[in-house]
Amino acid sequence: MEAREGKFSGLFEVIQEYAQGDYDHQDKALQIIAGTYVFMFESEDMPDARPVVDEILTQYDYVFTTIERGNLDPLSVDAVVRVALYKEEYMEWGINCLGKVLEGLFSRSRNDETYSDYIEDAQGVIRGLETIVAGSVLEEIVEGNGD
Repeated sequence: MEAREGKFSGLFEVIQEYAQGDYDHQDKALQIIAGTYVFMFESEDMPDARPVVDEILTQYDYVFTTIERGNLDPLSVDAVVRVALYKEEYMEWGINCLGKVLEGLFSRSRNDETYSDYIEDAQGVIRGLETIVAGSVLEEIVEGNGD
């Protein structure tokens, strides 16, 4: 696994361990990922967090909700976006992952009459998609200036 290759492999091991825990630990793992996988131009290599994010989100059919209101937890979208922007080759994964989140939200809106936050949750996911696409365009501009 790529986790041992990054400079912060100890932190990544904590994230992996938290991802195996209960909801609160998984929430904290997503929060750490969203806060530490800053941007694709960071000088230090971070381990590949895609499998950890996927592992957490698949347990919830890609709709990781808040306990308080039951709406989509924005940390789940933030974590996907941060990891997707970390490396160019992660961007397609991020777009696909957020597509699964949208599918999960749509399915939930059809099956759960009490789910009232569909529009707001979908807008948050769409903003995440826009951020990934904008990051892809930014990377192309930066690479184009380097030629």
